Amino acid sequence: METYQAFYQNEIRALQITINDQDGDSFAPSAAYVQVQDSTGTEVVAEQPAQVTANTVTTLIGTAVTATVGKYKIIWRISHSLHTYYHVSELEVMEL
Repeated sequence: METYQAFYQNEIRALQITINDQDGDSFAPSAAYVQVQDSTGTEVVAEQPAQVTANTVTTLIGTAVTATVGKYKIIWRISHSLHTYYHVSELEVMEL
């Protein structure tokens, strides 16, 4: 499953996902990490820890990403116990 978000050029803003299990109940990860790739798969931001609060995971998207108009993939790596899950958010940076 993918999610979609749009930011404006040179915007600095938090990006957050909420995690629920297949029954719609809150799913609290033990850790989470995030990486940003451009539309060609080139790494723009190396994997780094994301903030985990209950069942939400948050990262700050800065001008390293938003300085250039285009589409990006935010790759979330979510750890829970002995399992690792991935989620991709598509981020479109639009001209202001």
